[in-house]
Amino acid sequence: MTTVVLTRTEADSQRLSSLLQGSGIESVVWPLISISPIPDEEQAAVPELSPGGCCIFISANAVRFGLPKLATELDQTPAIKVLAVGRKTQETLVASGIEAIAPEQPDSEGLLALPMLSASVMPDTVIVKGEGGRELLATELRRRGGQVKEWSCYRRCWPQADPAPLNRLGKPLVFQASSGEILQRLSQLLAGSERQYLLQSPVIVPSDRVAGLAADLGWDRVIRAQDASDQGFLNAIKPMLSVDGNG
Repeated sequence: MTTVVLTRTEADSQRLSSLLQGSGIESVVWPLISISPIPDEEQAAVPELSPGGCCIFISANAVRFGLPKLATELDQTPAIKVLAVGRKTQETLVASGIEAIAPEQPDSEGLLALPMLSASVMPDTVIVKGEGGRELLATELRRRGGQVKEWSCYRRCWPQADPAPLNRLGKPLVFQASSGEILQRLSQLLAGSERQYLLQSPVIVPSDRVAGLAADLGWDRVIRAQDASDQGFLNAIKPMLSVDGNG
């Protein structure tokens, strides 16, 4: 039977592993990333929101770590629009009582295609995000004439990860890579060892952009999920396992 290798944070991977187990799908948790809040003494001041403006959450982690400090301001700012990069982020906001709009295409390009961010008069925008990451969204909104503040509330950490145990699984593997950064680290770990042959395994990614990156990094079989949510991943993997004789 095929085994799914889950590479997100420990908590996210354990949650998805339980869902997969409920569907009769074997998995192994191999976290390639961890997320930590930025300490208060290192964090920039919470940005002010503008009436009629936008607040964009760039990930579910941005909601987890940023919303507690922004919730009062969101509640008290008239006509503020809240945007989520994709369904998983939107669901995390809704679970906290915040209605949010998410694009069909779950990435910066999808956000930039939304009518409210393509208008002739650009709203003042706060982007809630992690340290680093892509600059496309902020850069393009500024180019369109918007006033943009970026506020980082968490950072990505990269724990040590040894790919050697993957050899001992002794069965076909499917890898999960829910972001471009995780995909790059996964690819480096496999390509930099005698396990380069594992790049011939399927890898499930959340967007066309990450799918293109996977092809560039040498993956032979790239499956594009509808988004980064757990359900999106399940929807992508079930037909594939059925075709491979594991469903």
